[in-house]
Amino acid sequence: MRRIRRYVSFANVISVIALFVALGGGTAVALNGTNTVQSDDLGPGAQVKAADVAANAVDGSKVADGSITGADVDESSLGTVPNASKVGGIAPSALTTARAKTSNCFPDSTNYVDCGAVTINLARTSRVLIVTNGMWHSTSTGVTSGECRIGVDGAPFGPNVFPGEDTDNSSGGTEQSLSLTNVTDPMPAGSHTFGLACRRQAGTIGFDETFISAVVLGSS
Repeated sequence: MRRIRRYVSFANVISVIALFVALGGGTAVALNGTNTVQSDDLGPGAQVKAADVAANAVDGSKVADGSITGADVDESSLGTVPNASKVGGIAPSALTTARAKTSNCFPDSTNYVDCGAVTINLARTSRVLIVTNGMWHSTSTGVTSGECRIGVDGAPFGPNVFPGEDTDNSSGGTEQSLSLTNVTDPMPAGSHTFGLACRRQAGTIGFDETFISAVVLGSS
């Protein structure tokens, strides 16, 4: 024992420890219990690979915001991407439209009479585009004139339009066109009626046909 001790020095001990670390430093050490692996237990260059991660073990809370790029996404797994080309948030193909055509509208007084209407049931608060047009004609000689306006739920809406004035004192039959277009303020959900009302101001006036269209532009 004394003979062995004679050859053991501090330098010898350090050399043996260094050799042990060099040869066996990569040996894994068993961990006691569960949930014991910490960040400092992973050696330099250590990697956690896909095979080491359980299925559905990583959720959105573990992913840094804004870190997923296009190269990381399988495009075939994506559903239909919403179309940015929309009116009021609704695609043109999904717009609700109602159209009516009427004929033989003959206002027989200076009071407004209904020359056609359409009804739309709004699913939500929405604006509505109203387009009306028609062709009027004089059925009497002398001065003939009339006036039309859009109606919304039975009430006048927007400016009036003057179809024109016939000053031919020898014969009737003069024709002129008229057109009225306007957009409503946001209207509540439910049923609404949009129409064209006309009256005569002088002489006798008639409308062979009128067209009324209402287009729901989407939620406000």
